[in-house]
Amino acid sequence: MKNPLPILILDNSITFGGSTQSLCCLIRALDKERFEPVLVTGQSSEFLAQHFDCTWYHYVPKLPWVNNLKYRKIAAFRLFHFRLLRKMLNLSRFLYWIVFVTIPEAVKYFRLGRKHGVTLVHLNNIFGSQLAGILAAKFLRVPCVAHLRDFEEVHPITRFYARMIDHHVAISGAVRENLLKLGVPDRRISVIHNGVDLDEFSDSPDYTYLFQEFGIGTRQLRYGIFSRIIDWKGIREFIVAAKIVAHEFPAAKAFIVGGKSDGEDVFMQEMHKLVLDLNLENIVIFTGYRSDVPALMGFMDIVVHASKQPEPFGRVVIEGMAMKKPVVATKGGGPLEIVIEEETGFLVEMGDSGALAQSVMTLLRQPALRLMMGLAGRERVEQCFSTQRNVGKMADIYGKLIG
Repeated sequence: MKNPLPILILDNSITFGGSTQSLCCLIRALDKERFEPVLVTGQSSEFLAQHFDCTWYHYVPKLPWVNNLKYRKIAAFRLFHFRLLRKMLNLSRFLYWIVFVTIPEAVKYFRLGRKHGVTLVHLNNIFGSQLAGILAAKFLRVPCVAHLRDFEEVHPITRFYARMIDHHVAISGAVRENLLKLGVPDRRISVIHNGVDLDEFSDSPDYTYLFQEFGIGTRQLRYGIFSRIIDWKGIREFIVAAKIVAHEFPAAKAFIVGGKSDGEDVFMQEMHKLVLDLNLENIVIFTGYRSDVPALMGFMDIVVHASKQPEPFGRVVIEGMAMKKPVVATKGGGPLEIVIEEETGFLVEMGDSGALAQSVMTLLRQPALRLMMGLAGRERVEQCFSTQRNVGKMADIYGKLIG
């Protein structure tokens, strides 16, 4: 019997989000007799030990949008308000980053790859911040797959990075279009939707403990948004919608399930203040990061997705549907490929708190409609968005590239 082929998977996320959750599902479902994942990520060691059944290394990479305090202080000088000088500053920072951050990081990945004899490098998340992984694949002389889970900026630098990657995996048709704009040939793109583990997201989790934890009655209606606390995810719009819903359903509770995103402390504070300013402290509940997401989704009557920018995919939407919950999502990116309007949920315009509130209230008024949409949503996930269905496509890509 042949030994499994080692795959070096590089995940540059620090806080938990949909990209990490989807990667967890992929690694868990991957055929370990064919492939041996070796994961490097910024997630905590405790989290890795609990969720990843593979060889892993905890390594917190430096990210340009997080580790930029010195740059922001320098750029604040009036001297750099002039366009030419700002360009020179940005170029200097880019070169500094390459020499003192990217290349040392690439060498670290190269050594890990050589230690494990890896046959392929898999980049999880946007490749625009994964140059170290691209270089490591070149040093190791193995193929490189970029699993694009967000939209890349169309820029000469990202076009150059894209050309150095052997194959791109887009999580939606919207992301595929983004890759085409970057000049990636269609033959080097595969669309593989994120999948949900149907065993983990079953329709019968024990969520009775949540009534006591949050101090609410079993008859009180509940709806929730599951997201990192970050502006573009529509947290503000969800809170404003909760104010509208509260006029007709004053006892209904609105849940915000998730922790702050990378470097978003200020926005988190703003959202807590907004809740106080709107007198919603008895309506809106911040749960923080939770590991019991299936139970919390089972606890909801409605799952809400409120991103005000096109969503690369919208993992929360398929998770809610897997839990037999009707969904209210915004019209942008992935949700347009997931939600069947008025069959598995409602689609509303991005940034429209009023329309979001109206769709939530329509579902709160009609228990039978919630049940019908929830059942239709589960059936659609089983047909199109299960991890078990989609992981085989990724394995085929690995096999073709490795040969």
